[in-house]
Amino acid sequence: MKLTIVQTIVVAALLALQTATAAELPSRQAQPAPAAKKCRIDGQAGVVLPGAETCMRISGSVSAEAAFGTLGRSPKVGAP
Repeated sequence: MKLTIVQTIVVAALLALQTATAAELPSRQAQPAPAAKKCRIDGQAGVVLPGAETCMRISGSVSAEAAFGTLGRSPKVGAP
């Protein structure tokens, strides 16, 4: 019996502390981002971020591997 009373109090407290929904929040217009200037690093394209004087280039690579086959028994070599 005590457990249901505690549960009721917790639910009531959560409902009382309900946060604002998206419709109630003030809307703000996003400011357009300033364009980044293009630059060259060792012959490759880079960018100068707004407010900086350093030319920067970010790169990376992706690799993948796939294997196909059966999960059953493999035939034994030399078996009749």
